[in-house]
Amino acid sequence: MRYPFIMLLATLALSPSAQAAHASFKCNAHSSPVEKRICTDDELAQLDASLASLYHVLLKSLSDEEQSTLRDEQRDWLESRNACDKAADIRACIKAEYHARISELKDR
Repeated sequence: MRYPFIMLLATLALSPSAQAAHASFKCNAHSSPVEKRICTDDELAQLDASLASLYHVLLKSLSDEEQSTLRDEQRDWLESRNACDKAADIRACIKAEYHARISELKDR
C-alpha cells in the first residue's frame, strides 16, 4: 500500500508545475528591472524558458543568412521586452511580449 503513495509523491514532485521555473539567463544583481521581474515570477520565467527553447530549435533549422536575420529580430524583441519597465503594469506587458514573440516564432 505504501508503494503507490510514494510513486504518487515522486510523480508530483517531478511534475513541471511542482518545480520552480528558471529563466534562460543568469539572474544577478546586474540584471535589468525586467529581467529581475522575470527571475522572481515563475510564470514569466517559464515563458522565458519556453521562448529560449523554441528560439534555439528554430535557429538550428535555418541557413546562416536566416540565422543572422533571426538574431537581429531577437535583439529588437529584447529591446521591446525591456521597455516594459516603463509600463503601468510591468508584469502584464512582459507576459504579452512573450506570448506575441512565441506566437511569431511558432508561425515560422
